[in-house]
Amino acid sequence: MSTALRKFEFAQIIAFTVEAAGTATVGRLASFGASDTTVQDTVAAADDAIGVFLTGGTAGDRVDLALFGPSVAVVVGVGGATRGSKAINVATGMTDAPAHDSSGATDNQIYGIFMQSGLAGDTVGMQITASNRGSV
Repeated sequence: MSTALRKFEFAQIIAFTVEAAGTATVGRLASFGASDTTVQDTVAAADDAIGVFLTGGTAGDRVDLALFGPSVAVVVGVGGATRGSKAINVATGMTDAPAHDSSGATDNQIYGIFMQSGLAGDTVGMQITASNRGSV
């Protein structure tokens, strides 16, 4: 078995608590639990992952997580922000992206993943992960 490449030169590594009744497995994707400070293994393809576990544990343990990108403070726009959801830009700030249009007719530029929930006008953390989904 070969050793996996690990280079953390510019990684953002943050400690979280494992969700009640949850698990954190080294090398698996991590999703938010019930709060901004709890995480668990990502189990469904539709779950929005925020990073990869560097340490493992069970409910209540503190674990290290390498985020997919840096986090910045953003203003929440009309529509609100939901922790763990993909973020798009609207005239008043960043808000939850609509459900994915699998037909490809709608072009949505995704700018990140919300690290906190908030209402229009609030400032919340957003992990920068620019991508596009929709028309090709």
